[in-house]
Amino acid sequence: MAQFSGNIGISTGQTDKYSLLLDVSEKSYSIENNTSTVEWWVGIRSNTAYHNHYGLAETYTVVINGSTVHSAVHKPTVGNGQTVWVASGTATVGHNADGSKTVAVSASFNNADRGTYLPTTGSCSGELKLTTIPRATVPSIDKPSLDCGSVIKFTGTSASSNFSHKLYSSWNGEEKLIATLDKGSTAVSYSYTIPTSWESDMPNTTSAIATFILETLNGNTVIGRKSINATVKVRSGVLPTIGNPTIEDTNSISKAMGLYVQSQSCIKFTIPTSGNQGSTITSVSTKFNGQTYSGSTFTTQAIQNSGTLSYTITVTDSRGRTATKSGSINVVAYNSPSLTNVSAKRANSGYAVDESSGTYALLHFKVGFTSLSNKNVTSFYIQYRASGATSWTKIDSWANNYTLNQDYKAGNLLTSTTTTYEIAFGVKDKFMSDYSWQIVTVTPTYTLINFGKDGKSLTFFGQDGNNANRLTVNGDLAINSVKENTSSTKILVNGGNTVMYRDWDKLINSIKSAMYPVGSVYITYNNVNPGTFLGGTWERFGQGRTLVGEGTGNDGSTSMSFTTAGDTGGKYKSTHYHVTSFGWDMNSFYAGKPDGAKNGDYNRTSVMPNGYIVNANSSATSQSRLNWTDDRTISNVQPYIVVFFWRRTA
Repeated sequence: MAQFSGNIGISTGQTDKYSLLLDVSEKSYSIENNTSTVEWWVGIRSNTAYHNHYGLAETYTVVINGSTVHSAVHKPTVGNGQTVWVASGTATVGHNADGSKTVAVSASFNNADRGTYLPTTGSCSGELKLTTIPRATVPSIDKPSLDCGSVIKFTGTSASSNFSHKLYSSWNGEEKLIATLDKGSTAVSYSYTIPTSWESDMPNTTSAIATFILETLNGNTVIGRKSINATVKVRSGVLPTIGNPTIEDTNSISKAMGLYVQSQSCIKFTIPTSGNQGSTITSVSTKFNGQTYSGSTFTTQAIQNSGTLSYTITVTDSRGRTATKSGSINVVAYNSPSLTNVSAKRANSGYAVDESSGTYALLHFKVGFTSLSNKNVTSFYIQYRASGATSWTKIDSWANNYTLNQDYKAGNLLTSTTTTYEIAFGVKDKFMSDYSWQIVTVTPTYTLINFGKDGKSLTFFGQDGNNANRLTVNGDLAINSVKENTSSTKILVNGGNTVMYRDWDKLINSIKSAMYPVGSVYITYNNVNPGTFLGGTWERFGQGRTLVGEGTGNDGSTSMSFTTAGDTGGKYKSTHYHVTSFGWDMNSFYAGKPDGAKNGDYNRTSVMPNGYIVNANSSATSQSRLNWTDDRTISNVQPYIVVFFWRRTA
């Protein structure tokens, strides 16, 4: 209870002769209605014994929580020092949503009959704090963030055991009742499994906010609702899916073989993909054989590698999550048909090479095919014609023979020794629409230069006999105008290879004579007469001397001529003298050593024994000279190394 009072004055100006009284108290409250019943009393008190009034018409007004609950005229009789309560009543006050409430109260007094010493006007006011009424239960959760499919637990404390509750979820714009909790306990608890279906509502993100609402009821009356948020996440294992790719060879030939074939197969990938729990696929990429391809369907270029080739597929969905799938395919090694070491020679009936008159054909070839587990269909074909003819004649053919390396006796085909023939060798396998040809020309029996089939022999003036590592000259060979006929005499050289010359020594000597004619100078480090290996007569030459070229030379300041071969000159050593000082005395000029002379002065006594004297009054005088250590001997030989010089004389 709270009592409030205010002064009431009288007409003479005395303000405290009476008091207006207001008593207010909370009588009861309703949890269900969230209201309180407030009781009030209003009255008047005479503060002095001699102030009293009888039956005056006085207006009393009471305001509770902004509402006038009473306003009426009363005619109390108030004795000296007496308190009279003129009215009372109750008022219902609603509380705030949280159950709290502080109510404002006031009262006022007004007397129309304002005689001397009678009360006139007055007021009083104040606040009354009411009981906080328990309201809606506030929920809490054990996991503020959790995956779909996980359990979240809700707890709370109810204001009354008579309260029941309902739990709702607010998700994706829809509020849904998920649980009803009966009354009977103040402890509120419920566990709820987040539906995995919610993941479908998050197609472009991995998490979202879910709101849960706990509604408190008293019977059928809703007391209040309290909400709480939780972060709901898409499970980490919810990824885009990749099915088994369809891998197809677009080359019908290798496809029919059931093989992926190097340089032939083009691989088409078709990759089934899908999102998961509402997501969509945003990108598909495949890394294969060093290349990266985009899209769920693509076709490679012809595969240039062989062996086990791996691929990795990467799929990204609208959530930004990725999934990968790896595999491999086996590509069989393949080379296009090869045709090497091809040649065609004239031969005699015994198939010995006869380039001059042979009419039989001796062929050579090496053929290679890739068998592809014997699934490759191959063909090798040989035909010929006279050069310029419009049609070919078959010689022979082979099918599915994957390796051929042989000399082949083709028969008496080259019947004209003056006709050029063309021999065509063709290879073809399953991947080729036509033969690949290599044509060898067999010329008439005379050929200026002929290279051997193996590239290691060379023949002049005729057909090559395929003699490896041999130079053959079918005719005369002239070197430096020395003519040698390649006839019957065989000289064995180089471990068994033979070169045919009539006089090998004469040829060699002719070459040596051409290289070192009479008069040649030969320089060697060893003291061996070159006549022992070059032939001819040789003598030691220029011993102890350097060689100077014939003619006139110039060292930059002086010219000197050397005009006759065999002329000699120069010295190994020479002696000369140094004049170290000069002096003048009367009529004589002195030259000699200055024995301690200073400032241009010369000691005549010292000079005379060691130098020369010339008298000015005579053109010639007797001169005396003593040998002294200022004489110098100089070597004229430059730094050298010794070798042997030889000159051919015959």
